[in-house]
Amino acid sequence: MPNIDELKREIIALIDDNYSNWRKAAFYSDPVVVNLMDKLQVKWESNERRGYPIDYATPEELELLHRIAKRYAYMSEDEARSLVFSRQSGETSSSESRDEGSSLSRLLKRLIGK
Repeated sequence: MPNIDELKREIIALIDDNYSNWRKAAFYSDPVVVNLMDKLQVKWESNERRGYPIDYATPEELELLHRIAKRYAYMSEDEARSLVFSRQSGETSSSESRDEGSSLSRLLKRLIGK
């Protein structure tokens, strides 16, 4: 099993360094990722924004993010785009029932450049 620093590097390489903004948007709009990143953001802000939010993830949370990142990093751009639009329009499955409208819209505008 990779150590914590390796997991962080791999997550960043799989998602943040991915050439496809659609894959990034699909990953960051995944309901599990949204919930976890919200939690990590709170921890990061309560620690005077030292480092990065991912630095505050537990090993288990990093493993979860890594598994999810691998799924999105290699999916087709068409599938990623479809997921993003379905999540934005509210056509999500019951496992994706969290309301992410405004934050997802901001993310998409930033990633797509509109």
